[in-house]
Order: sequence, then C-alpha cells, then structure tokens
Amino acid sequence: MRVLLFLAACAPRESIPVYEVVRGPFQHRVTAEGTLKAAKATRVSVPSDVRRSVRLAWLAAEGTMVEEGEVVARFDASDMEERLREGRSDLASASLEVEQTKIEGSIKLAGLETDYKVADLELEHAKSFRKADASVFSRHDIIEDQIDEQLAGERKQHAGSAQERQQDLGRTELELLAIKQRKAQLTIDEARQGLQALEVRAPHAGLLTLIRNWQGESPQVGSEMWSGQEFAEIPELTKMEAEVFVLEADAGGLVVGKPATVIVESAPDVVHPATIRRVDAVAKPRFRGSPVQYFGVTLELEKTDPEVMKPGQRVRATLLLAELEDAVVVPRQAVEQESGETRVYVREGGELVPRPVKIGTASMGLMEITEGLVGGEIIALRPPGGGGDAEEAEAAAPSMALGGKT
Repeated sequence: MRVLLFLAACAPRESIPVYEVVRGPFQHRVTAEGTLKAAKATRVSVPSDVRRSVRLAWLAAEGTMVEEGEVVARFDASDMEERLREGRSDLASASLEVEQTKIEGSIKLAGLETDYKVADLELEHAKSFRKADASVFSRHDIIEDQIDEQLAGERKQHAGSAQERQQDLGRTELELLAIKQRKAQLTIDEARQGLQALEVRAPHAGLLTLIRNWQGESPQVGSEMWSGQEFAEIPELTKMEAEVFVLEADAGGLVVGKPATVIVESAPDVVHPATIRRVDAVAKPRFRGSPVQYFGVTLELEKTDPEVMKPGQRVRATLLLAELEDAVVVPRQAVEQESGETRVYVREGGELVPRPVKIGTASMGLMEITEGLVGGEIIALRPPGGGGDAEEAEAAAPSMALGGKT
C-alpha cells in the first residue's frame, strides 16, 4: 500500500473532503407512507346460500355511512331466476314421468296377473281331468296329460316370476325418478335461497370500505363473484391503525415494539404516537410491475381521534429503529466495502491509510462503527482515487462534525 501511495504522489494531488469522528448520541429513523385502517372490521361477503357465481348489480358507494340492516349490495337475479325455472320444469317433467311409469306398470302388472290366473286355471283343469286309469286310457293319452299338467305348472310359475320382476322393475324406475325429483327440488330450494340472499345488508352501523384485489382494483357493478367471496368491510371507527410501507433498504432493525410517530395528511399539525405492531415477513412490490420492494408495517396508534381519522386517509410515519446514547457514527460514503472487507481511510501522519472497521446500525446516510475508530480521528469522506496527503485534503475541505439525529 505504501508503494501505491508513493506512486500516486507522482500524479497531481486531488482534494478529498474529510470528516472528524465524533462520539455522541445516534438515532436511526426511517420514514414511510401509507393509509389508515380500522384495527377491527366486519367483512361483508357473498352469502353462502349462493351456490354458484353471481354478478354484482348494485353496490353502495365507498365511504358511505350505513346503518345496521341497510342494503349495501344487490346481485343480479337473472341466473337464479333461470335456475328456478329450470328446477320447476325438471320437477314437473319428473312428476309426469312418475305418473306415466305408475300407469304403465299397472297395465303390465294387470296383464301379468291375467296370465297368472289363466295359467292357474289351466293347471287346475289339467289336474282335474287328467287321464290316469291305465285300464281305460291308453299309455299315450296318460303321458300326454302328464305333460300338459307339467307345462301348465311351469306357465303358472313363469307368470308369477314375471309379476315379481315387473314389480321390482317398477319400484326401481320409481326410485330413480324420485332421485330426479329430489334433484330438481334441491335446485328449486337453492334458487329460492339464492334469490332471498341477493340483497346483502350491513351487519352493524359503520363506514363502508371496499376490499381491493391483488391488482388494487375494487369491486365494480358487473363483477362476477362466488359464494363466500369478501368484497367490502365495515370497520369499527373507535380504534384505528396505520398500514405503512418501508423500503427494503431501510428495514434494518425493523422489529415489533419499536416506537413511531404518525401524521395524518389532512391534519399535518398533530403528531400521533404509535408502536410497530406487525412487520411483514417478506418484502414485496407495492405496485404491479415495479421492482422496488417494501416491507408492510402495521402501526398501533396510542390514541384514535374519530373526528380526524378515517379509513383510507393517507399518513406519513417516522419509525425509530435504533437509539444509541454513545456511538461512533460516520457518513455512509466514507465506508468502503470490497471483497468481504469493510474499511475507512484514516489520516495517519501525512497519509490516508485504510483501516478495517466493523459496522453496527446503519441508515441511508450514516453508519455506526463498533470497532476500528475512536472519536477525534480524521477520515476521508470517500476513498482516495489517486492518493494525496490528508493535510492538503483537510485544507481543501474543512472538517465537518456529524452526529445527533438522522
């Protein structure tokens, strides 16, 4: 390094601004923007009685003060009415099929009953007039009557079996039609319940706020929705909180419990104390297509002023992420990080010499040095590009003392 400085001295000297290291108090603050929201809110959703998708026909304007039981949304009844007509038509068709099946079954059973009675009479006749006396009738006549009697018995048995099969078949057909009737009735009941549920009413009094999707779009008339889908909320205005977004680069030390202050843009003269209640686990873009990442942070307000604070109002917040009573803090541009090593350039004699340091808390403009520097030392505000001695640098740019708050 001495050789490098020596060679650099052969070139024209450059003016390098310097900074006198001072120990003192240090506060790491970051700013964030966001909106107010209610700590508690009742969600309004498409009723569960609606089994299929429905279209939004009317929606109360966002920010409307509603009373308990007041209608806040209506859904298009066309699909439900069509389903009701279809269900009634299917039920009527199934009922006609039941009657037709019963009549046809009765006719078939009556014919089979006649066949059974005829077969029974033929069997009785065959038994009564059977030729059995061998002394009177020939063997041929006797065998023929025996065959006729056997055939009559089989016809009777067949007629009885046919009756049983027809009865079983009729019952099966009626059971299938009963299922069809129940299905049609279920469609009718669901359509009726859906028609009754197409008006959504406020569960309690409050300020209606619409729920936006992942694209930031609020529900619109004509939007297709499903059973249980949440589309609005009615917040409780007695307790508000702020939802703000902190740049990923500023998020060092961002943890639950840290203090903050909030200013409502509509009343900028009042500062409201708050505390970090929740921090998102993962940084995400605030806007679609933007590469800039933010951590979502929820701030719990110490006190809610209902006259000033309304859901959706824009706020500016200041978060205190670190507060040190005694710290060595230097400007961020004075710290060089390269190949895994962190260093600053310290004036030693007539030269700016690199020295390894360890950093602690850091903000956008300042870094805390935990090891490697002490108060009173002079450092370069940027790494020397072509060399030069610190005395000339200091003469060219007088020392500065930075400390206190940032």
